[in-house]
Amino acid sequence: MNIPNLSIDPKAGQLSAILYSKEITSLQNLLDWLLGLPYGRNSDRTDYTLILRENKGTCSTKHALVRAVAIENNWPDVDLYIGFFFMDSNIYPRLKDILEKAGLEGIPEAHTFLVIDGNYVDVTSKSSPIEEGMIIDEMDIEPEGIGDLKESIHKGFIADWAEEEKINLPLDQIWTTREACIKELSKA
Repeated sequence: MNIPNLSIDPKAGQLSAILYSKEITSLQNLLDWLLGLPYGRNSDRTDYTLILRENKGTCSTKHALVRAVAIENNWPDVDLYIGFFFMDSNIYPRLKDILEKAGLEGIPEAHTFLVIDGNYVDVTSKSSPIEEGMIIDEMDIEPEGIGDLKESIHKGFIADWAEEEKINLPLDQIWTTREACIKELSKA
């Protein structure tokens, strides 16, 4: 994919200044740096700036950081999206036991990604198996939306899926199973 040649202006804002001091001076540098960071939940899942101190992040925090830097630098066509895919043991084999114990084949999972100049961009990790064609529904959000808004949208999506698929489990149990899956995926 051809990423636009966009420079980070260290005077554009606080995030840009911090990144520039780390010698991250362009959109491409930022994407490469984030892609190289480990996948892992930050101590506050809504604070994408923690990536700068904790040197790890999730799809939400990594992509929200890029969008926030894009806003600071007035970069056009660098947008943040939330989409859904079906998280199962075909995609993540190590989730098989967790899902089987819950009696589920899989769970709809929210995935945050970027759309840059109309192209799907995912810097979650080098081994992220999520591809654009797996996304079954999507909407654009802003960085502030990665917390409660994303969780609310995700829980609503799961509720609709459970009703449609006639999943006879309480929603809180499905969510607890989903959390166990994310915890497993966060292990190094």
